Amino acid sequence: MNALRLLLIECSPRGDKATSSEFGRHLLSAITAHIGREVRITERNLGSEPLPPISAAYAESLLLPAEEGRARFPGQLGVSDLLIAELEAADLLVIATPVHNFTVPATLKAWIDYVVRYDVTFKYTPEGKVGLLHDRPTLIAVTSGGAMFSDPPAQPDFFRPYLRAVLGVIGLHDVTFAQSPGLTFSSEPFAEVERQACAWTESHLDQLLRAVGGKLLSQ
Repeated sequence: MNALRLLLIECSPRGDKATSSEFGRHLLSAITAHIGREVRITERNLGSEPLPPISAAYAESLLLPAEEGRARFPGQLGVSDLLIAELEAADLLVIATPVHNFTVPATLKAWIDYVVRYDVTFKYTPEGKVGLLHDRPTLIAVTSGGAMFSDPPAQPDFFRPYLRAVLGVIGLHDVTFAQSPGLTFSSEPFAEVERQACAWTESHLDQLLRAVGGKLLSQ
């Protein structure tokens, strides 16, 4: 039986105090306990090891076909190549992240800017941008201090629409959100994170595992 290759992206700079990392760990434990096969995890902690800023050379390379970009800017695309290789190798992508100012934190935006790359992870067509990566289940484990994601919304939500759109550009359309909002109002935010993780697991984990199983069977 093939092992599940899981890529975990953690985005908070708060280390052990990060509710998003705690939320992600609870969901990851549920996945590994119920998937029924070995899980090989590649972890990239963008909070503790931030990516370097986008360079002028890298920005210029995005305007060129892939091979021309490599020829003109040798040695400038290594970070992007590594992050894309990690993503391509994954059967399941898990992103554990907070909300910063109604949208994604800067650490996650930097990762996105390195993996959304012309002629490598997407191409232009007359109908618009088309992803070049194979789709795979993607779980976004997101925490917020405020009352995000309520219905009707209490705050603007640029987080989910943006991630759906930008991940879709590179071919990732099977995106699921697990949400733990309102933590500022909790006297015990870590206990609340655990409660909300358990609730999500009970109601949504089976659907995610079916999607992952389908991905593995298609290989």
